[in-house]
Amino acid sequence: LGVVAIVMLAEICKGIYFNLSFWYKLTDKTYWGAYFSVIGCVIIVVLNILFVPVYGYLASAWASVAGYAVILLLSYWIGQKEYPIRYDLKSLGLYVLLAAVLYVIGERVPIPNLVLRLAFRTVLLLLFIAYIIKKDLPLSQIPVINRFIKKK
Repeated sequence: LGVVAIVMLAEICKGIYFNLSFWYKLTDKTYWGAYFSVIGCVIIVVLNILFVPVYGYLASAWASVAGYAVILLLSYWIGQKEYPIRYDLKSLGLYVLLAAVLYVIGERVPIPNLVLRLAFRTVLLLLFIAYIIKKDLPLSQIPVINRFIKKK
């Protein structure tokens, strides 16, 4: 079960890469997609060959994270030169940092009782959701909800 979080991190990296990949489609330079795919594949295969015999399937999950993270970064850096888009990296970094901190807290705080542990982790998730709502989702603009929010 511990491998699931690692695999999901790899999938998040792949999803971000997918969204960053539009620059080479818009500029009709789709050959970059082939380069990135080959680079990512080589990284994943080499890391699997080197580390799976020693560490098992966890190494495969981390190899996927490494491969997708590398092509994500390459696509971002090259994309900023070829088709610059101003991303709000500060907010993105805050989201990632907050999620990582809350995840580590949820994993490291020892609560032996399953119900209490789930309740604690649910509170952490609700904190993250509250941060998102407070920062980026103006509830007053949602038609059904805005009737219940006091206007300033």
